[in-house]
Amino acid sequence: MTTKPVIDGRYAISVKQQKQPGKPRLIALEKFSWREEEGVRRQVSEVMALYSSPVLLVRDLVSDAVGYQVLRKGMETVSSYVAETRRLAELAEMALAELRAAHD
Repeated sequence: MTTKPVIDGRYAISVKQQKQPGKPRLIALEKFSWREEEGVRRQVSEVMALYSSPVLLVRDLVSDAVGYQVLRKGMETVSSYVAETRRLAELAEMALAELRAAHD
């Protein structure tokens, strides 16, 4: 079984549809959250969306992650926004390469 590449400890990506002739591969962006089941609190991943384009996946990942930091952690400068966007995009690119290597 292949593990899902994890990005920044809060997101993961996985293949939901293998490459088929004439059809794009669907890649899922997943976000970890905490859920309590039967009195036990555990971390689970929930699919945020499915993508046929890795660029759209990265756009949404960066938007969600940076938005969280702006609202919760007080990101206040454009330069920190740009730096964080670049860092997340590079992590996503590495995770996508890992996913491609495991499924091609």
